[in-house]
This record gives sequence, structure tokens and C-alpha cells, in this order.
Amino acid sequence: MPDNIRNSTPRKPARDAAAEIARTVRDAAEAGRQTSRRDGEAVRLTTERASEAASRIAGNADEASQQVTKRSAEQVDHMVTGQFEASQEVTRHVQQNLDVLIQVGGVLAGGFQSLLREWTDYAQTAAQRNVDGVNSLLRARTLQDLASAQSDLLVSETQLLLNSSVRISEVTAGLARDAAQGIGNRTQAERR
Repeated sequence: MPDNIRNSTPRKPARDAAAEIARTVRDAAEAGRQTSRRDGEAVRLTTERASEAASRIAGNADEASQQVTKRSAEQVDHMVTGQFEASQEVTRHVQQNLDVLIQVGGVLAGGFQSLLREWTDYAQTAAQRNVDGVNSLLRARTLQDLASAQSDLLVSETQLLLNSSVRISEVTAGLARDAAQGIGNRTQAERR
């Protein structure tokens, strides 16, 4: 496949989504911080006696809010990164499988063409031999000539069938070997 298709992974959309999530989390944290500060000031203004305690509580709440926000942002970032890496891995496997399918499909198409050619050659040769054999049978003048022509036709047809079967078997074995080799190469590449 072309490099531009292979390189067009979902990185940018995933990064954009991660950046949007991070912005949202930061905005929420900022809103939380602002709310905490306002609450802290309201408590401090309302009660002078508890001003020091309220200030500590607001500071602690702000720190806790920041920690929770930071942990949430890290978890979201980790989750998005994990999903992005998983989608890259799936895309890589799909690409490799498609490459193998294309390679094996080409091998099978060529092999089937060779098989068809062998069967066609057999059919043409068998038809010609049948015509020649029938002509020999028709030319026979004695019973012995007829038996000889029939025997020659049978031997010739049997020999042609066996020879063609050997060639067809060789083509089929080569086809299976080439297809298995393509799949084996994919397996070896995956192990590396």
C-alpha cells in the first residue's frame, strides 16, 4: 500500500481529542480552584474566629482539587495514549494481513491459470487422440486390426491421462507451496 495510506494513522485526531480533554480538565480545575478560593474568602469574611482554619481548609481543598484534577488528567491521557497505541497495532496487523492476502491472491490466480491451461491441453490432446483412435477403428479391416486399434487407443488415452495428472499435480503442489510460503513469510516477519 502507499506510504501515505500507511502513515495516515489516527494520530492527529487522537492527539486533538487528548488535547481537548486536557483543556477541558484544566478548565474544570480552574473553575474548581476559583470556586474554592471564593468559598475560602466567604468563610473568612463571615467568621473572623475561623479565618485561619478556613484558610487552611480552602488551601487543602485547592491542593486536593489540583491533585485529583492532575490524576484525572494523567489517567485520561494514559487511556487515550493506550487506545491510540492499540489502534496503531490493529492497523499494522490489518495492513500486514491485507498485504499477505494480496500476495497469496496473486499466487493463487497465477496457479489457477496454470491449472486451467493444463486441463485445456489435456482436453484438446484427448479429443485429438479420440478422433485419431476412431479413425483407426474405422480403418480396421480385420477383427485383429480392430482389437489392435482399440488397444492402442486405450493405452494412448491412459498414458495421456496419467501424464496430464502428473503435470496437474505438480502445478497444484507448486501453487500450494507458493501460497504457504507467502503466509509463512508473514508469520516469520511477525515474530521479528
